[in-house]
Amino acid sequence: MEGVVMSGARARGRVLALLIPSTGGLLFGYGTGGIAGVLPLIGEQYGLSAWAQGVVVSAALLGAALTAPVSGRLTDRFGRRPVIAAAAAAFALGTAVSAAAGGPAALVLGRFLVGLALGAISFAVPLYIAEIAPPARRGALVTLNQLMITIGLLLAYAVSYALQSDGAWRLMLAAGLAPALVLLVGMAGVPESPSWLESAGHRSRALAAAAALGLPPAPERLPTTGPHGGGPDGGGPRGGGAGFREALAEAGPRRVALGLGIAVLVHLTGLNTAIYYAPTILAASGLTPSGGVLGAVLVGVCNVAATVVTIALLDRGGRRPLMLGGLAAMAAAAAGIAATEWSGGHAGATALLLCGFIVAGAVGPAPVFWVFAAEIYPRRARGALMSLATAAHWAADFVVATTFLPLVKALSLGGAFALYGAVTLAAALGLARWMPETKGISLDDTRAEPVRV
Repeated sequence: MEGVVMSGARARGRVLALLIPSTGGLLFGYGTGGIAGVLPLIGEQYGLSAWAQGVVVSAALLGAALTAPVSGRLTDRFGRRPVIAAAAAAFALGTAVSAAAGGPAALVLGRFLVGLALGAISFAVPLYIAEIAPPARRGALVTLNQLMITIGLLLAYAVSYALQSDGAWRLMLAAGLAPALVLLVGMAGVPESPSWLESAGHRSRALAAAAALGLPPAPERLPTTGPHGGGPDGGGPRGGGAGFREALAEAGPRRVALGLGIAVLVHLTGLNTAIYYAPTILAASGLTPSGGVLGAVLVGVCNVAATVVTIALLDRGGRRPLMLGGLAAMAAAAAGIAATEWSGGHAGATALLLCGFIVAGAVGPAPVFWVFAAEIYPRRARGALMSLATAAHWAADFVVATTFLPLVKALSLGGAFALYGAVTLAAALGLARWMPETKGISLDDTRAEPVRV
């Protein structure tokens, strides 16, 4: 009877340890998507130019790009759980500043603070989930974070539509406080990553955390020396990750190049730009402003549905087929949007193609990047190199989001998507040659063997 009770407690512990951090994905989705409905309102209220609107959108992305490089060092030193909780608190502060902003400058400041939190959350949450997930289900469980992102985006679009007629953009932003507080409070009740505890030298705590999660104990690490060598429980330095130079040497140049390349390519496709500017894109194609927001809600529904399908497929079909298939479908949808706009434009067709573009991204590049980045690096190099890849990811997002509206002004909506489609097709062809399959590998394997397709 006692064994049954303990088994049930472990099951509940694992479910909470997966669901509560994945709230970070909800927060991430609302934080990035919430600006989509706000942008037309503040653009009209403050008379913002295309560049100024781009700055409001990309302020959060700049903050994220600045936080991401140090996230690996922070999670390696202090653990995954404290970093996630601190990021949730920072997000709540930035959201409050944004909602109370008296003008564009204060709004940009608040969005920048939100971005600082998003940079850490986008790195630490999938890393934590990957480390507590069984290898056979890791792809699906890490993609749970991506599902929560899409739900957060859908909620942001829905709230924007509900409040659009009142012009209540402050309430649209303030609603993001709810998931931030859930994440902040909830992280106090979940265990630390057993993998991190082991790499930090806390063997007994790692065993206890693994038992609480119903996981096998992590293999004992090899004795190491130096500033990141760790030590016995309570007696060694905190953190078990390698520095950047050591991590680069341990992983090897090909792994590093693959991680950085995919991190950047996800955004050069224009995927997140389509999400941030969905109402603006649909309004430019001929819909009314409120119709554009409603169309974005429908796109959000498709995004959520596609991510549910991805959870079922990622551990069956693998990372590589979904990435390549998703990129090919995105390129086709982008070409369709360009052709539709060049032929005179049709709002309904553009809305369907935009939905297809975002759905293809939700099946392929968006979820696969985070799983792949957690799997491709050796254990001690993972924190440093995942933070480097995340920084590149956000930097590319910042550049693309800032330049989208000026690009549309210079090339037209069709020209912008033609460019995105060409980049996406080139990415698919390159990854068909260079991207390996990482399904089912052990995250506790510290060997840096050559990566092969």
